[in-house]
Amino acid sequence: MKRITIVLAGLSLALVFSLSSCGGSNSDAPAGADTASESASEEGGGQSEDNPFKAMEKAAEEIEKQMSGDGEKAEVVDFRKLKSLLPAKMAGLSRTDHGGEKVGMMGFKMSTAQATYGEGEKQIEAAIIDFAGVGMAMASLASWSTLEIDRESDEGYERTTTIGGHKAFEKYDAARQEGQVSIIMNDRILVTLEGQGITDSELREALSALDLDAIGNVR
Repeated sequence: MKRITIVLAGLSLALVFSLSSCGGSNSDAPAGADTASESASEEGGGQSEDNPFKAMEKAAEEIEKQMSGDGEKAEVVDFRKLKSLLPAKMAGLSRTDHGGEKVGMMGFKMSTAQATYGEGEKQIEAAIIDFAGVGMAMASLASWSTLEIDRESDEGYERTTTIGGHKAFEKYDAARQEGQVSIIMNDRILVTLEGQGITDSELREALSALDLDAIGNVR
């Protein structure tokens, strides 16, 4: 699943940058620069609101709050459990690739299971991703979750909706025979299906192969 892997890598890099930059010191600064900065801060009543490092520090604090929840750090689901929820077949297509991983850095963790199904020109890529409730991470892969979209034409459609009581996004291009379905479950798990060379009905059939109740309740 190339697109999701690339996005996950970019998300991880962004989190590393924002977290590691907070409170960092400039080793090339001349002697006494830190003292001068502290004095200027005291005289000016604190750091400027436009300071980018201060903004990143606030973002990191927000991530930490989201991860800690009610005071206890949320733990992501074992990716092996997520893998077991991806079936051997989808819409009549056999699974050709199946994997998963759990990655973490500076307190942030995510667990991912992925599978590819295909035959000839038909291909479906599926992923289940657990962010343990970190909204910044969720927003990076599901920007549609804060929008209301409803577009339709002879070429296809694009819309936000609900599937199984969960907020979802559907998109299909009839000319290219490409489609996508994404579902956010319990504000922490993202389920995605992306298909190429398939019909709209085949994409829906693929979705029906997933046990959404089991995915939503996995722990």
